[in-house]
Amino acid sequence: MRQRQFLDVVDESVAHQRFDEACSHLEPRHETISLNDALGRVLATDVLATVDVTAFDRSNVDGFAVRAEDTFGAEELAPVTLGVSDVSLAAGQAPPDGFEVEAGVAVPVATGGVVPRGADAVLMVEHTEPFAGGIRVVRPAVPGGNITFAGSDIGRGETVMRRGTRLTSRETGVLAAVGARSIEVIVRPRVAVISTGDEIVEPGDPLEVGQVYQTSNSRGLQWAAVTGVAIAEATQPDATVDAIAAWLR
Repeated sequence: MRQRQFLDVVDESVAHQRFDEACSHLEPRHETISLNDALGRVLATDVLATVDVTAFDRSNVDGFAVRAEDTFGAEELAPVTLGVSDVSLAAGQAPPDGFEVEAGVAVPVATGGVVPRGADAVLMVEHTEPFAGGIRVVRPAVPGGNITFAGSDIGRGETVMRRGTRLTSRETGVLAAVGARSIEVIVRPRVAVISTGDEIVEPGDPLEVGQVYQTSNSRGLQWAAVTGVAIAEATQPDATVDAIAAWLR
């Protein structure tokens, strides 16, 4: 029997070039998926923020929303006294319509709460002392102190992620922060492993003389799965060019 030789051996770089040329006419397909299923996927389009992050001026501490100028000069031996508003703002609670912090008044606010209009600082509760008529301020606030201002992390309309980004938990967290419930991603390539050879048998089947167990299928598909592709199948068609071509079709 005449043995057919496979002597067209090329360097890895040439093999990559040939593969790229063979696939150059292909355009990646897109699909829309839930953000919960996005880990490891690749963005198909740029993502723009539709909201500010943070969406409102947010308190970074438990304390009191104040006008910073009302606390200037405060110290432990000469505290400044402020009245306390009847309005108290917990996290997730919006101030009443039209509400505004007045001069000489402190508004209780929780960490993560909305800083009301008129306030430009938040006093830490540790820097105050309660008394019957309100609070005594023992350390002055500075304008902007203990506040994360709206849009300071991400601004509305800002590009937060570029096409081609592979998504880890860090990226999906950012996408959740801008309100993305679903995203457009590139459809994963499908990979199949084709093993050929008359000597190959499946693991667990009886081995005849000259035969070996199949190892490429499970190993190849498991390696492919790590890269994030979709697994088609592993197969072992008859080891002829026609049989392989028919299977591929």
